[in-house]
This record gives sequence, C-alpha cells and structure tokens, in this order.
Amino acid sequence: MKKSGMNRKSVCVVLLLIACAPPVAAASIIQLTNDSALDSYPFWSPDGKEIAFTSFDGSHAGIRVMEHDGQNLRQVTDNRSWEFAPFDPWSPDGKTLLFLSVSAGEFDLWTMSPDGTGRVRLTEGGRIIPGLTLSGYGADWSADGKQIVYTSCLFDNAAIWKSFVDTVAKGSPAVNYSAIRKEADLWAMDTDGSNKRQLTTGGDARFSQWQPHGNNIAYLSDTSGNREIWIMSDDGTGKMQVTCSEGNVSEYMWSPDGGAFAYVVAAPPDKFPEFSIWVTTVDGSGSKQLTSGNWDQSPVWSPDGSRLAFRSESGNQTGLWVMKSDGSDLTALTPGNMRYFMQQWSPDGKTIVMSDGDDLYLIPLEDQTASASPGFEVGIAAVALFFAGYLIKRRF
Repeated sequence: MKKSGMNRKSVCVVLLLIACAPPVAAASIIQLTNDSALDSYPFWSPDGKEIAFTSFDGSHAGIRVMEHDGQNLRQVTDNRSWEFAPFDPWSPDGKTLLFLSVSAGEFDLWTMSPDGTGRVRLTEGGRIIPGLTLSGYGADWSADGKQIVYTSCLFDNAAIWKSFVDTVAKGSPAVNYSAIRKEADLWAMDTDGSNKRQLTTGGDARFSQWQPHGNNIAYLSDTSGNREIWIMSDDGTGKMQVTCSEGNVSEYMWSPDGGAFAYVVAAPPDKFPEFSIWVTTVDGSGSKQLTSGNWDQSPVWSPDGSRLAFRSESGNQTGLWVMKSDGSDLTALTPGNMRYFMQQWSPDGKTIVMSDGDDLYLIPLEDQTASASPGFEVGIAAVALFFAGYLIKRRF
C-alpha cells in the first residue's frame, strides 16, 4: 500500500501554524479533582453523564466515578490494594466497568457495575500487562458489548525485576526499560469470561481495539519488520496489514464510523525524536500525514469524526491542540507550558476531559476565548514511580 505524504509546502504550513498560533486562543480550563491522590485515565460513560478514572494515593490504586461536572465523587473499588483501568472501562451500554486487578503479582481482568457491586473475575493468571509498562496492553469491548479482546503476556521479566530492586536499594532507580520483554498475543472471550480463544500466535501483537459498528479487530504488530497497524476478523482470520510506514506506529485510534484510523508514526533514527500524526482508511489507501516537526501524540477523534485532538510537544513546551481530520484549522486549546498525558472527547463533542497525571480537568470547547490556567508540573513519571514501588513490594 502506497502512502501519500505531505508535500514540502504543506509541511511548512503545519509547522508555521504550530509556531505562530497564539496561546491566548486557549480555552478555559475547569479543574474537576483536587486532592493528594494522582488522578489519571479519565473516560466518559457512553451517555456522557459520568467519568470513570483511576486514582493513586501512594499505597494503592482504585477506580472512582463522578458526575460529568465533578460532583458526587465516589470510590467504587472499596480501597482494594491495586485496581485500575488504563483503557476505556465502560461497556457500550454503560452498565459495566472492565478493569485490572492485581493479586499475587498477576494482572487480571474483572468487571463490576459502576457502583462497585457485582464483581466478576474474567481471567486468572492472564498477565494482561507485562509489569512496568502499560503502553499497548489491556482490553477492549466489542461494539455489541458481548465480547472482550485482550492481551496476554505469558512470560516473566525476572532479570529486570532484580535490576530494579538493586537500583532502588541504592537510591537511584535507573532501569533499562528497553530490555523488558514485550511479547504478547491477543485473545478474545465472552463478557462473563467464558469461551476464551487465542487470536494471534506470533508473540508480537498488542494494543487491540474493536472496530466501532463492526466485527474487525485492529492491533499493532512487528510482523513486517516495522510496527504497523493490522486488522483481522473477530475469530482471528483474515489478518491484513493496513499501514506501511518509514518508522514505527506507536499508537492509533479507530474513527467513530470504523472506516479510518488516526495514528502516530515514530520517525526513523535520523529524524528522531519526531512523532507525526497520520490518517488512513481501513484498507490502507489514501494515507495522509497531518503534522510534522514536533512530538505529536495521542490523537483522539471527535464523536462526529470531523476533528482530532492531540498532544504536541516542542522542546519543553507541551500543549493540547485540535484540528480538522484533514489537518486544517489547527487551534491551540492549552498553553505550551501545560503538562498532561491523556485526553478524551465527551460523547456530545462539546467538552474534552484530560489528566495532567495529578488531577483531572475539563475544557469546554464552546469557550475559546478565556485564558488557560497556569501550567501543571506533575506528570506520568510520578504515576510510574507509584506503579514501580508497589510492584516491587508485591513481588519481593
């Protein structure tokens, strides 16, 4: 599949827009949480009335749910030792939450009602994520809410754990994260945990997402040499490579209609650390580069598929931007000194919820004139430290 990149003039226009867009165009920002816990991974309920998120208090992680305006905040995992959802936990009908729970060092999938009742364990010894990293692992609901696709990492990283313990004991945690084995395969099961079946066998499949309104499953695989987007039927047949990049695809997202992807390409070493945003149809045709020259990540579609919100970093400046799905009308939503690491569009398309790794915030998209809040300095590194400290304690 041949991709059509931007011409030089288009690249220059995008770079100029990013460089010249004034911070005063940023939207107002409403703080939703404000306590000592680290709040992250916010996800809207399908009806847009509630937000589920993960909260870390230093000794345990739990899932909380609150109303869309931050009211009626409640802990729904009963302060259990380590339960979280780094993926969208809401079932399509909004009646069930899917989440990870840690027991004896194993990461397994559970479900429960949004009020915390009716807990059901779906996997046992599933190793849904490989310990220290969350990127590209987890689970996803099928469009009809009857099945779940998930990763299974059936291996151990004993050498990495020993290195981690040794370095922490010396007061200088510096682990070679690149040495962590990341091999995993995809499985699917019914939502009660029954009928488990393996969909891939090569050990290089992860970051699975079910097609909206369809029966295909997308995932990332290194089968062709680079990490690319692949799709397959929900029974594991018909595997097909969608993208063909010069670098590696680091993340992606289905369009709301299930007919296209927005994805991020990590540039080859000679252009590192550039990460650019691309779009392509589901068959890989008409691939188009939308951004260039910065570290652009986490593209999220608006519910109508007309716009993309994404994070852009240039030097030590990080901000949230929105553009049309063809790359035009680039607009800054946050100032360049705001640190955050994930965002999600509300179902009605009027609001974006995001986390800076410490608290949660709302950006009302109808207000594009007010100045944004001061920058926030707590990021994902703090979350990672809590993860690492807990995992060492559990394992040793």
